[in-house]
Amino acid sequence: MNVTDIQAALVTDTRRIAIIAGLAVLTLGGNLLAMVIGAPESLLPLPTLPLTIPIILASYWYPRRGILFSVCFASIYAVTTYFLSPPAPLLIFTILLRAILLVLIGGVVAYLATKLRESEQQMNQIIEFLPDATFAIDRTGEVIAWNRAIEEMTGVKKEAMLGRGEYEYAVPFYGEQRPLLANQILQGDPEAAYPSVRRRGDVLVAEIYTPLLRGGRGAHIRFAATALLDRSGRVTGAIESIRDVSDEVMTEAALQNAGRQLNILTGILRTDLSNRLAVLYGHLSVGAMKFDDPEILSFIDDLNDAANGIRRQIEISREFRDIGTSPPAWIPVQQAVRKAAASLSFRDTSLDAWTERLEIFADPHLATVFIHLFENSLAPATKASRIVVTYQLRPDGCAVIVEDDGTGIPDAEKEGLFAQKAEGYGHGLFLAHEILAITGIAIRETGTFGTGAKFEILVPSEGYRVV
Repeated sequence: MNVTDIQAALVTDTRRIAIIAGLAVLTLGGNLLAMVIGAPESLLPLPTLPLTIPIILASYWYPRRGILFSVCFASIYAVTTYFLSPPAPLLIFTILLRAILLVLIGGVVAYLATKLRESEQQMNQIIEFLPDATFAIDRTGEVIAWNRAIEEMTGVKKEAMLGRGEYEYAVPFYGEQRPLLANQILQGDPEAAYPSVRRRGDVLVAEIYTPLLRGGRGAHIRFAATALLDRSGRVTGAIESIRDVSDEVMTEAALQNAGRQLNILTGILRTDLSNRLAVLYGHLSVGAMKFDDPEILSFIDDLNDAANGIRRQIEISREFRDIGTSPPAWIPVQQAVRKAAASLSFRDTSLDAWTERLEIFADPHLATVFIHLFENSLAPATKASRIVVTYQLRPDGCAVIVEDDGTGIPDAEKEGLFAQKAEGYGHGLFLAHEILAITGIAIRETGTFGTGAKFEILVPSEGYRVV
């Protein structure tokens, strides 16, 4: 504490002591005056009530000395009342009971005040050692907590900020006095100052860039704020945490830039390989027409198969070029199903989807997953007439189910269904598997051969929501 804080504390203590002393003299003097003038109510319980006021204040403001003050105050009351009261039956017992009552009141208030201060100290310690920069304001907008992390972030000490209002705590972030997210919660209109605010339950989250932090080098920060409530649910203030996410933002930007550079490089390689394959196919076609030797034709066929394999790898790399370049997001499953269906021809096959309220956290190319699953069902060999998309909530998460009424997939082929292959069920299901795996989503085929295929997209519990 600095000199100013010490002087303020001394002034506060002096005022409190003066108030307690004044009330003690006033209440004891009033009690004595009532006895001197012979007021008949002096021995009733009501006159004792004003005597509790200085005891309650002393025990609340100074819990460690509350009981001592109560004993001294009750003793003075008992002695003066006994000697100044007219003789009466059971007078000493009445006075003694009132004195004990005053001591008990002081003891209870001191105990409750001690517990309250311990609870406040524990809460302050919790806030103090939170890793994120954190502050709290009361209903009037004055700072009631300012932890070490926010001291380090802003360079402003707790002593200089506690009790301050008028949006002074916004100056280290914005360079001016303006509402922060905590103020917007109290005012009930967070979108006014933070158009990009997001709500996560009772917590509001927003992100901004400020050029004032990190020694003037600027920083991307994430605000998170929620209301402070009393036992009856009324808002008494707000608490806000601030996290420097500059490293995350820069890392994400660097990864996206690296992804774009790799896509450019692989695009060049694909174009070059495709051109060279075109030349190779041309030579192979000429060779097949020029030679009639079976051994040479067999050799040309082998070369043609190898060229086809290279072409398929180029196609796979083309489909993979954008996967993972955009960050995952909450995607409505029904929207992804409709997008996939719009790119395919279903002919006589019907599609029913009942996933209207379901959202999953997945790569933005989720629609590509459904495209390849639908292509499997739409293949002429499957003879499917209906495709159904539903979902089931399970103890370990959610299963999005895509099933048809076709011939199904033989059990012997299910084990390597999602592996990269040149033939068979192809690279489409392999690509679907890789897209889902980005966010920890699994996929498996559980249908019965002869009755239809059934693909289960297994979403972990934290990766889905029903809105």
